[in-house]
Amino acid sequence: MPTIRIQTTQNVVIEYQPASVGDRILAYLLDQLILAAYLITASLVFVSGLKVTSPALYVALVLPYAFYGLLSEIFLDGQTLGKRQMKIKVVKLDGTQPSVGSYLMRWLLSIVDFGIFGGVVAVVVIVAGGRGQRIGDLAAGTAVVSLQRRVSLEDTRLPTVGDTYEPTYYQAANLSDRDVGIIREALQLYENSLSTDFTLVETLAQKVKELLGVENPGPSLTFLRTVLRDHTYLTAHA
Repeated sequence: MPTIRIQTTQNVVIEYQPASVGDRILAYLLDQLILAAYLITASLVFVSGLKVTSPALYVALVLPYAFYGLLSEIFLDGQTLGKRQMKIKVVKLDGTQPSVGSYLMRWLLSIVDFGIFGGVVAVVVIVAGGRGQRIGDLAAGTAVVSLQRRVSLEDTRLPTVGDTYEPTYYQAANLSDRDVGIIREALQLYENSLSTDFTLVETLAQKVKELLGVENPGPSLTFLRTVLRDHTYLTAHA
């Protein structure tokens, strides 16, 4: 499956999977259901005994429908309610936070993507490009990515240690599953060249040193690998 590699402003490379066409369609349909519910509610206001005749009120009721997608992405960090439910979001390919201008460009070109052909243009462009981008994304320098991490057997495998193994840091037994998961993922990112910034490993090693109360343990990579092996052995023999 194609991936998108984004280098953040901190020079950390993050790898995302583009949101699938299916997820994007479902997110779009969920948003349309939300908008339909809003329109039904607004219509009930008009046909009620309130006798709403003010043009300003008509406009006020129509604006949320017209600007739902744009305002949602601006205030919900690149997500509409449908995107949030499907765990996908808009990101900037240069690693910066998408600006209002980026969201505005996507919104304006949605007329082309979802216009008279009912979204066919958007689907064709997304499939052809393979990077989670419709025409609006191409113009804005954005992509829609999945926030769901695909976990493989390799990701969940802990280091193998024998019964004769002698732990170096007995404090490693106190690490939580979350702590161990962060260490393992950071090492995998670095070793698989998904993150090219060694300061990420060094920063994590410093945090683990402070957490375990360890001083001068040696090279950061060796230290973190040893902590993982120690935790595996100690929890298995507790």
